[in-house]
Amino acid sequence: MNSYNKIDSNINRINKHSSYFDLTDISEGRFNIPVTFQHKKVLWLLQLLFCSSLLVTTPGFAGLIAPNNLQTKKGTTSPAPLEVLIAQDQVGKADDLNKYLEFEPTRTGYTGIFKFTVPSHINQTLKSLVLHANYRGPQMSVQQWVFKLLDVQSGKWVTVVDNSAATSWTWTAISKVVTGDPNRFINSNSQVSLQYFTGNNNDISQLDYLALATTTGGSVTPTPPVITPPPPSTPTTEGNRWQPIIGTQWQIQYTGTIDTSLNVGVYNLDLFDTSASVIAGLQSRGKHVICYFSAGSYENWRPDAGKFPASVLGRDLDGWAGEKWLDVGQLNTLIPIMKARMQLAATKGCDAVDPDNVDGYSNNSGFTLSYTDQLAYNIALAQEAHKLGLAVSLKNDLDQIKDLVNYFDFAVNEECFQYNECSMLKPFIDSGKPVLGIEYNLSTASFCPQANSINFDFLKKNLSLDAARTSCR
Repeated sequence: MNSYNKIDSNINRINKHSSYFDLTDISEGRFNIPVTFQHKKVLWLLQLLFCSSLLVTTPGFAGLIAPNNLQTKKGTTSPAPLEVLIAQDQVGKADDLNKYLEFEPTRTGYTGIFKFTVPSHINQTLKSLVLHANYRGPQMSVQQWVFKLLDVQSGKWVTVVDNSAATSWTWTAISKVVTGDPNRFINSNSQVSLQYFTGNNNDISQLDYLALATTTGGSVTPTPPVITPPPPSTPTTEGNRWQPIIGTQWQIQYTGTIDTSLNVGVYNLDLFDTSASVIAGLQSRGKHVICYFSAGSYENWRPDAGKFPASVLGRDLDGWAGEKWLDVGQLNTLIPIMKARMQLAATKGCDAVDPDNVDGYSNNSGFTLSYTDQLAYNIALAQEAHKLGLAVSLKNDLDQIKDLVNYFDFAVNEECFQYNECSMLKPFIDSGKPVLGIEYNLSTASFCPQANSINFDFLKKNLSLDAARTSCR
């Protein structure tokens, strides 16, 4: 029995099916795993899931399936045990040889087949599959590595996702909702086959984490079963970046001539409309600059508007001419565009980015977007920003704060007092991260005292976001 199956035998009280973690069982205490060196990764994952409030005991949530077998059909796989894929614990340039699998192609490529066993009690009620992986290797322009699922009905391999969103030789988290009926990928033995493939030998690749998340029938908000954010005190990327602080004096201005004379420490300015010289001038006086762009909508006046294919364009944003919602489920298309925008921000010298409209899943976008779709997209945005040394804000998207606060460096909010939503932003303050807020319609007397009492940094602004401002403190 290999070491991976030994772990399987020790988690039978969670589920009789190897490599399956049922969160209902965990929440009710039906597990007993000996604390040994070999089991630390499993325990760490279970504890993280429990403490992250991801335990769902209502119908609609199933759990996480890890691979229980790998067949190398072409090429070579490193000898590390399959259990290394249970936990996502490599970030940035980390290179712990004992914590990932390495895949080396022959002259004609690499093919490996991972097997996942779907527990019988969810087999007949499965509603969705989400592929999660942590990849390091070449970017797609050098070599494409592809994840495919076997459609047992047609006998064909169906592409799920590839490495198009990855940065060269930097650990990149990949999450992709599998489209269509997920039951077509389950064979008569309750197994799902996942192919990991490349067609040449330009380079090798590595995986530190691989899992399928499952959702069954029922009326619940679809939350992702696996989120592995490090605790707030642990850096999520290599290098140093600016961290805004609570109590920041700041200005936000997107229209008119920028008023650079204000006695504030931070400016939030439009990425495309602000020149590098203005940014440099502010920074020469000790200011920090946040650069705004829309990550969840298409704006037909932006210089890169031609990069957006029609397939990602949805409904018009109400009240905003020339602006449409984006299909954030298409990570492979959108993340490279947003990465290029953040690279522009880094080139201009911005200290941080403020991606807007990152809550399309809760709006009438024209697409069937899930909570998981939005979460995967927002996490990818944060990771790309951090790779470039940029701090990044979470703009609005209040319902996902509990799952995203560890990925983002500060919050930017509009009108939480107007709509009585401010309590949802508390996790940022609890994590020592500022909440930069704006009210457009309320009088300062009606919201500033409360904003100051809960340590929010709020402004009264005109809806046009011109130079006029009134600060609560």
